[in-house]
Amino acid sequence: MRISKGLVWCVVILLILSFAIPVFGDGDQKEEKPEHYGFLSLLPPVIAISLAMITKEVLSSLVIGIMVGAMILTGGNVIEAFKKAIETLINTAGDPSWNFRVLIFTALLGSIIGVISRANGPQAFGRWAEKNIKSRSLSLFITWLLGVLIFMDDYFNCMTVGTALRPVTDRFRVSRAKLSFIIDSTAAPVCTLVPVSTWVAYVASLMMPLFEQYKLNLNPYTVYMQMLPYDFYPWLIVLMVLVTSFTNLEYGPMVRSERRALSGEGLWDTSIMKIPPGDEFESMEKSEKGSAIDMVGPLVGLIVIMLLCMAYSGGFFEGKTGFFEAVMNSDSATALVWGATITLILTAVFYSIRGVVRLKDSMEAVIQGAKSMMVALFILSLAWTIGSICKEVGTGIYVSSIMSETFPAWAVPFTIFVLTAFIAFSTGTSWGTWAIMIPIAIPLAVAMKINILACIAAVLSGGVFGDHCSPISDTTIMSSTGGACPHIEHVNTQLPYALTAAVTSAIGFLILGFFDHPMVVWLITIVMFFVVAYIMHKVWGRETIDEPQKTLPAGRDL
Repeated sequence: MRISKGLVWCVVILLILSFAIPVFGDGDQKEEKPEHYGFLSLLPPVIAISLAMITKEVLSSLVIGIMVGAMILTGGNVIEAFKKAIETLINTAGDPSWNFRVLIFTALLGSIIGVISRANGPQAFGRWAEKNIKSRSLSLFITWLLGVLIFMDDYFNCMTVGTALRPVTDRFRVSRAKLSFIIDSTAAPVCTLVPVSTWVAYVASLMMPLFEQYKLNLNPYTVYMQMLPYDFYPWLIVLMVLVTSFTNLEYGPMVRSERRALSGEGLWDTSIMKIPPGDEFESMEKSEKGSAIDMVGPLVGLIVIMLLCMAYSGGFFEGKTGFFEAVMNSDSATALVWGATITLILTAVFYSIRGVVRLKDSMEAVIQGAKSMMVALFILSLAWTIGSICKEVGTGIYVSSIMSETFPAWAVPFTIFVLTAFIAFSTGTSWGTWAIMIPIAIPLAVAMKINILACIAAVLSGGVFGDHCSPISDTTIMSSTGGACPHIEHVNTQLPYALTAAVTSAIGFLILGFFDHPMVVWLITIVMFFVVAYIMHKVWGRETIDEPQKTLPAGRDL
């Protein structure tokens, strides 16, 4: 296996060098940088994603993808490419307006988890759950429900849901891959379905100037509400969680992960990673005075404080706007840092006053908790870097340029969805993809006089698909961290479900081209989805998964 991996690395590097150096020369060209580099624009994301899938090693795969893009940008000059890659990493990870704040929030959330673990909160909560949550299906449903309820922001959702309910799902032998799938499926998809979120405000900000430019008397928020029945993919993937939670319709690699967990062989694939990010507190000394409130209290406080911080940053307390509008228009990255910091301080004080954990011990747990997030922080930084490289080489522009206005009207929503999904999967960002595709979709709908709602929904669905399952998506990374699952196991087990929803959505958009009745098509798409999921289970999930009769003892992992 080691030889095959080495050969893959060498072949890929040699291929890239053979492409990049002859085409772009010695890197001293002074010509103006083109919008895209043709087929070469696809290489950085395609290589990074392919290597991650083949080798099951994410960090080095992202590094190679970044270097490939940097070599394309510098004309094959290895030294300049190295300098370009490092500079891009520093500029993207250190972006003070967003990315750096997300890194700080992730580290702070790790610290909160560390302090809660030091107080023995998860184990105490597990003992409480044993008395009140009686079945595996109920534990999965509660996880799904909490994910749906935390709809304001995807980052907040990813980290909070896993932290709160991992002790419960562990006790019912739910694989970490299944937990991460639920977290991921109720993060970005739910954020686009609920009209009170930071995502809706962003999409509205993209639509408004285009409505004004083309003299369309439309309100972006009204358009968003009207568009929801057309937004097939988020609906389907959220339903997929319920289907797999209450039935045995598992298929693909998820069957293997679930069977391993249920048979007592391990909650995650230890051949990939011995201790996954977010689950590094087994060796920590824990308090004997902890109770369920020591976990529930800080997490409920975190949710309330986060909402208040988002409302504050959106101007609510200055009387400028209403509460929900303030949350939608908030500086969410800054509010998340504020909220996590305040929660961490209050949690340490709360434990100290109750005599559960001394302040000195809390500070040690803060450091250990932040350390537990190091892998996630590295992956996030590299994912943003390759996203920036993809933008510079014009990956999104190249893919979108494939589309021509000569497409027949009936094929436009379908084509927009497929292109957007491919761009989002390749670049790992829905927001960046929407910034490329919405200015293409709306003018195209106006010029061809087709339903603008279907075109916008196709862009949003395609973007959510990429954000939901791309190995280099920050939401995917944070979901695997929140679920304490090896990242590549999460990607591999989730992808068949995401593709099922994506293919069914694509058929729905194709039907819309002929039959523009969204509710009818929405129902047809859901029926098709259930049929396809059942067929996939019969073909790719023949071995049944039986719910265990016993749970794990409180505080123990498999």
